[in-house]
Amino acid sequence: MRLERMLRYATLPVILSGLLLLPNQAAHGMESHTIGHIRPDTDVDARDAYFLELLDLALSRTEDDFGPYRLAMAPVQMTQSRAIRSLREEGYVDVIWTMTSMQRERELLPVRIPLLRGLMGVRVPVVRMGEQDLLMRAEDTDALREFRAGQGHDWPDTAILEANGFPVALASDYESLFRMLQLGRIDHVPRSVAELGAELALYDAHDLTVANGPLMVYHAPAYFFVAPDNLRLALRLEVGLQRILADGSFHRLFRSHPANRHALHGVLLEERPIIWLENPLLPEDTPVDDPRLWYEPIFGRERGAEGS
Repeated sequence: MRLERMLRYATLPVILSGLLLLPNQAAHGMESHTIGHIRPDTDVDARDAYFLELLDLALSRTEDDFGPYRLAMAPVQMTQSRAIRSLREEGYVDVIWTMTSMQRERELLPVRIPLLRGLMGVRVPVVRMGEQDLLMRAEDTDALREFRAGQGHDWPDTAILEANGFPVALASDYESLFRMLQLGRIDHVPRSVAELGAELALYDAHDLTVANGPLMVYHAPAYFFVAPDNLRLALRLEVGLQRILADGSFHRLFRSHPANRHALHGVLLEERPIIWLENPLLPEDTPVDDPRLWYEPIFGRERGAEGS
């Protein structure tokens, strides 16, 4: 079986058998392999901390098969579109973590294990301080469409919101999005519940807060992506993630990391209505039917299952 098909379709035993196709670097005492990754959008941006710990954990479980490694941060900050281009063409980075889309999976090689168990697609509006109840009466999609949302110009969420009929204003970079909200040019910024804890200082700086009212939910998994020809790293990440899923360390990190704890013990414990949105960018190969990969208290409700 070719490695591309192995990564796309195979079960864990078949994936592990693919290691037989690869030389054992550790056994031959090869030097540490440098793996470049994206750097935070700002000097105070803590959103990447969980992904970096998860990346390091997955890589550490594969050293006997693939050899030692060293993580190195890219020398410059990049927008999402620049990071994708760098991954394919410039060589600054070897791996990125970002929300998937059909276009991104055509351009890059995804490792289809949702890194946040779907929480990237569980969104809560951030609003100006004093307007916490602005969306309280928005009980369905039609009501939410009365409010103008802000998004990054190259974020997949922009197309998702527009496809669901939301008016959307675009920001050229991450921090200017929150300045737009502060200045009243938009009504809210839908943020992933997993991003809230890392962004609290940013909200304070711009006099913003998390809104009361509904959650906006859609399937939008964040994956590790590598260059299309970097099959070895894709296989290494697949194997490492499958191993930490199997031994429980993936879920332990997910539950214990400070950014996720803020969501798991805050917004996600509140009795908020859910407004389900369609994601027209979702690739057919998204593993939506594998409950171990998704946060069941939210996504189990869509499937009619009880959360756990």
